[in-house]
Amino acid sequence: MAIDKKRLMEIFGETNVIDNETLRECYARDQSFEAGVKPDCIVFPGTVEQVQQVVKAAQETGTPLIPYSSGLNLHGAALAKRGGIIVNLSRMNKILTLDEENWFVMVEPGVTYKQLQDFLSKKGYRIMIPFGAPPDRSVLTSYLERDPVLSANSFEYGNNLIMDTELVLPDGEILKTGLWSAGGEPGNSMGPVRNLIFRLWTGAQGTLGIMTKMCLHIMPDIKERKIFFLTFEKLSAAISSLRAIQRKEIGFECFLLNRFNLAALLNPDWKVPEIFPSFPASSPGFDRLRSILPPWVLILSIQGGPLYPEEKIAYETEALKEVCSTLKIELQETLPQVEDAAGLLAHELLYPWGILKKFNYRGSVHDLSFKSPLQDIAAMEAAIMDACSAGGYEPDEVGAYVLCLERGRALHCEFDLHCDVKNAEEAGRVKGVWLKASENLMNQGALFDRPYGPWAEMVYSRAEAYAEKLKAVKREIDPAGIMNPGNLIPL
Repeated sequence: MAIDKKRLMEIFGETNVIDNETLRECYARDQSFEAGVKPDCIVFPGTVEQVQQVVKAAQETGTPLIPYSSGLNLHGAALAKRGGIIVNLSRMNKILTLDEENWFVMVEPGVTYKQLQDFLSKKGYRIMIPFGAPPDRSVLTSYLERDPVLSANSFEYGNNLIMDTELVLPDGEILKTGLWSAGGEPGNSMGPVRNLIFRLWTGAQGTLGIMTKMCLHIMPDIKERKIFFLTFEKLSAAISSLRAIQRKEIGFECFLLNRFNLAALLNPDWKVPEIFPSFPASSPGFDRLRSILPPWVLILSIQGGPLYPEEKIAYETEALKEVCSTLKIELQETLPQVEDAAGLLAHELLYPWGILKKFNYRGSVHDLSFKSPLQDIAAMEAAIMDACSAGGYEPDEVGAYVLCLERGRALHCEFDLHCDVKNAEEAGRVKGVWLKASENLMNQGALFDRPYGPWAEMVYSRAEAYAEKLKAVKREIDPAGIMNPGNLIPL
């Protein structure tokens, strides 16, 4: 028995309950290979109380609820797998609190990265943003889904960025975590203390409740920075440089791009698409950059501190020069193939969605997103290329992004395959390569810590005891099974 439309209108108002066929069809798919079904309807809450009411009604009637914020997960996590109601939180888009003394901001789920970064920039602060996050992506959802931010090589500014949270549980009750749970106002000078319980909801794809507020760590927007480039003929050649740089804790942002992704990022012919999937667009500028850029480029940003920024940049720069001298690696302050490469990259560090121009290549991008030990990255790349060779996918059409985590303790890796999803033959072939590459990577020891879609079956079939424990947690928190059924673990 589904929730009666009349009851939904009583909760949300007539204009905030949508069930027309065209819009329902739009919510049944995204740019991924995942298949969804048309939801029964879409509702647009404006308050936490309305979220509570629809959750309680869903529990009474056994109606599936799919939390949805911006629709820009792009991996199928917000598709209705078994019908039900899309709870679109995009209209809950207020920046509720900015604490300039304790460096945190509280947001609702509809607040986007561009909205928040623009707001904070005017106040002299910044939010850390993942590389390639769309400007209209929900900040709350992105952090909840553990999208690693560009400053993830730093312990202080790349981890523990979520502070206090507010959730609506599957029974409709509110749970507050962290210092907020102890009473009084959320956050204070103690920072993200006693908040570890929120981690149960990170990466859960909305299967354990709906988060309605999140406090996030921010930092001053420090303008003083210096960007350096190191170039390599192959990925394995970058390992020793990454290890040496990270052991000396040099730089605030540190990541690698292969020539495909760097050419897409720097290509002036393309714009960041407004929709995903996009439309294929040929570009002489992209082709030219792919032909002249180095195969791999390490991008390192040294940022000044709140006090004495020039001194901090100076001593880190000196340490970087020593590393490069020892390893006999050329240290560059620009890329000769691109005018003002450092300036373009400096902008991307604050608004890092220029890489989304890669969607112009074939229209859709299907990433292989995983974690790897530093020393194993060359083997991981080989596992992907083996699948490409076997499946007839050109290796030089693979985009790559490699991000240092926790001073080189591990790497976050994204290797992209491209296809035109409107071309069924091409999409089927690329999907086969993507699945084979995923299997190869798991056999190689890659960690898929965000198991979307087919990855869930692959991951949990290799960890049956862990999967059973997750199912038990799901049954305990959501006994009615109403929260985004069919995701995380396809129950």
